[in-house]
Amino acid sequence: MNLRNPTYICLDIPDPFREKVREIREAFCDRLTNFPIEITIAGSSGLGALSGDADWESVETKLLSVCSKTAPIVARFGGVVRFPGTDTFVLSLGDPMPFVSLHEQLKYAGLPFEPNAFPFFPHCSLRMSGDLSPADISRLFSLRIEGEFEIELLALQARDEKTGLVGRVWEHQLTGRPSG
Repeated sequence: MNLRNPTYICLDIPDPFREKVREIREAFCDRLTNFPIEITIAGSSGLGALSGDADWESVETKLLSVCSKTAPIVARFGGVVRFPGTDTFVLSLGDPMPFVSLHEQLKYAGLPFEPNAFPFFPHCSLRMSGDLSPADISRLFSLRIEGEFEIELLALQARDEKTGLVGRVWEHQLTGRPSG
């Protein structure tokens, strides 16, 4: 497989939480209607996207090693955050540490990444652009998605050059044992 640029490393959000995020996106953002509902671990913040000229066999071997050391992550969403100076709103995570830990594992796994100027902040995107009324901004900040969910799958997401849509190009189960 040839990596496309950009290729992001992501964690899938399971249903019914995925569907709740989709409903929020449909209400507040036309831009993300066909965008995967996930938490990006490398690509948009912290570590950049995987380097497009990387050797796929080496990348896959390193990703499989990370997956074998990483237990499924039990998570819950936190509050809505707006990135400063933008119209980007995201769901934070109640406990970001498992995501930060995975990000650090990837950082030291020997994978080649493109440069990225933004610090790592684990999140799930709700909206990306466009005008909002003060009432809509208030509604976004008041949103909550309650409950715990388990993330079991690490995936690579990339933009299809022909369609422009972002989709999965590789996936693997997180099979490590929980610590403690």
